Amino acid sequence: MPKFTYEDFEVDEPRYFYRVREYVSTMGKDPGKNEPIELTQDFGGYDLLQCRAEAIQWYNERGRGIEKRGGYFLPFASPQNFVMGKNALFSIDLYFVEYYDDDNYTEYNLLGDSESEIEESRELERFALARKGLL
Repeated sequence: MPKFTYEDFEVDEPRYFYRVREYVSTMGKDPGKNEPIELTQDFGGYDLLQCRAEAIQWYNERGRGIEKRGGYFLPFASPQNFVMGKNALFSIDLYFVEYYDDDNYTEYNLLGDSESEIEESRELERFALARKGLL
């Protein structure tokens, strides 16, 4: 009898995980520091509740670290207060990711700008957690 592995079957079921993405830029206005920096950290595994807790902890630690240091290389400012060579822009986002493959995935921002975006993201998150028996 042949042995089958998970890879032998076409899987329609998505994989879910959490993602934290940081972005720092001088908007190309600072010589020597004109390339933006992006750091992405994924938190996935069988226990999505544990992954969620780890992602939130990472998000909070990174945000607090930025506040303490005042920035990566330069202090941060809003776009209207940007001064070349004096400051940079920073953002950090927390996503719930519905992943099928590298070309087919969606990031749902759990801390989005609009209330409807946040609610849609959290609704999918609740659905996925309930489906896995974690709620």
